[in-house]
Amino acid sequence: MLKVFENIRRTDPGALAKIVPINGDCFEKRLGLSPDDASMVQAEVNVFVHTAASVRFDDPVKQAVLLNTRGAQEVCSLALGMPHLRALVHVSTTYSNTNHPIIEERVYPATAKWREMVHLAETLTEEDFQRQAPQHMGYHPNTYTFTKSLAEQVVNDHRDRLNVAIYRPSIVVGAMKEPMPGWVDNLNGPMALCVGVSKGLIHTALADENSVMDMVPVDIAVNGIILAVYETMRNSTRGEIKVFNGCSSNKKTLKVQEIMDLGLKCIEKNPHDRILWYPFVFVTSSKVMFTILTCIFHFFPALIVDTITRLTGNKPWMWRTYMKAYKATLAIRYFTLHHWVFRNEKFFELEQNLNERDAATYKLDQSKEVDIPAFIALSMEGVRRYVLKENMDPVKAKRNQMTMYIIDRVVRGLLLYFAVTSTYGFISGLVG
Repeated sequence: MLKVFENIRRTDPGALAKIVPINGDCFEKRLGLSPDDASMVQAEVNVFVHTAASVRFDDPVKQAVLLNTRGAQEVCSLALGMPHLRALVHVSTTYSNTNHPIIEERVYPATAKWREMVHLAETLTEEDFQRQAPQHMGYHPNTYTFTKSLAEQVVNDHRDRLNVAIYRPSIVVGAMKEPMPGWVDNLNGPMALCVGVSKGLIHTALADENSVMDMVPVDIAVNGIILAVYETMRNSTRGEIKVFNGCSSNKKTLKVQEIMDLGLKCIEKNPHDRILWYPFVFVTSSKVMFTILTCIFHFFPALIVDTITRLTGNKPWMWRTYMKAYKATLAIRYFTLHHWVFRNEKFFELEQNLNERDAATYKLDQSKEVDIPAFIALSMEGVRRYVLKENMDPVKAKRNQMTMYIIDRVVRGLLLYFAVTSTYGFISGLVG
C-alpha cells in the first residue's frame, strides 16, 4: 500500500472501501470508459473534479490537444448525463494565460477556437498539425499552456448547462501536513532543480534570480479544490463560471536565488549519502552565459567521464544526462525568466464561509504559520524519502560531502593555477 494512504488506514480504514476504481483513458473518446462504467458514473456521481492532464511541456501538439482539450470536452459531455451532478470543477493552471502580467480570476480569450483545434487533432497527421501549430498557439510557449487554455474555453462554454468552476493552482510542491509532512511523489517543478544541485549533478541554472516562484503545497492545493467544489455547490448560477487562482501571491513567495540559497543551506546541514560532486550552482539570466557555464561545468566533465567509462567497458551516461537537462532548462526558460502576479482574492474568500471546525481543517492561508526555510528543508527531505528512497546515514553522507568539498577545492585551485600560468606565459610571449 502506498505511503500516501498510511494515515487514513490507521485512522479510518473503512474509508478506503468507498473508493471504486474504474478503467479509463482521457486520451480516448468517452474517456475510454466502458458503457457499463459510464452508466454507473452518470447515475451515481454528484461531484466531478477533473484533474487528469499531461503536464509535459514538449508533448506534440496533436497529443496534447487530444488529451488536455478533447479530454475536457469528453468530461463535460459525460457530466451532461449526470442528473444528480451539483458541481464540476476543472483543474487548470495559473500559467494558462501568460500574455497578461497580472492574471485575474476570470476566463481569458484563447488564441484559437477549441472545437477547430480538436477537429484538426482528430483529422490531421501529427506532422501536418505540428506545421500549423505556430499560427494557432500565438503567445503560448509550449503545447501545455496552449491546450490548458483551450480546455478552460471548453469548460466555460458549458457554463449554461452545468454548475462549473475552474481552479488554477500555481507550482504544486510537497505537502505541508497531509498526508504527511514533506510527502511528494514526483520531481516536477523547482524540486527537480534542487535535487540535481543537491546531488552535485547540476551546477548552472537559466533563470532571473529575482523572479518570483509562486508555489503551493499539495495539501493546500487539494484543500482549495475541495472548497471550490463546496462553493460551486453552495453558490453557483447557471450562465456564470467561478475561477479561483490557488496560489501564494501576495502572501509568501520566494525568488529563484532565495530558493537556491536555502536549498544549499539544507544540503550543507543534511547532505545526500551519494553525491556526484560538491553541490554549488550559478544562476544567470543570459542564455549565452548559461551555455558557456554548461559547457564548462556539464559538457566538458561529461566528455571526460564518458570517455573513461567507455574505456573501462561500461555504458556512458553523463553526456546524455546533461544534454537532457540542458534541453529541459531551455524548455522552461519562459517561466524562469519572467514574472507574473496572480490575483487570488476569490481563492482566499473560500475560507470565509466555513464554520470554525472546517476552517481549521481546510485552511488555505498558511502565511502566518509557515517557516519558509523549514518548509524548503522539509520538501527536500520529502523528495529524499519518498521519491529517491534513500537510506539515511548522516555520518557517511557528511563524510562523503567533505571528501567532495576537498576534491572540488583542489580542482578549482589547479584550474586557477593553469589559467594564471597560461595567461602569464601568453602575455610574456607578447612582451618578449
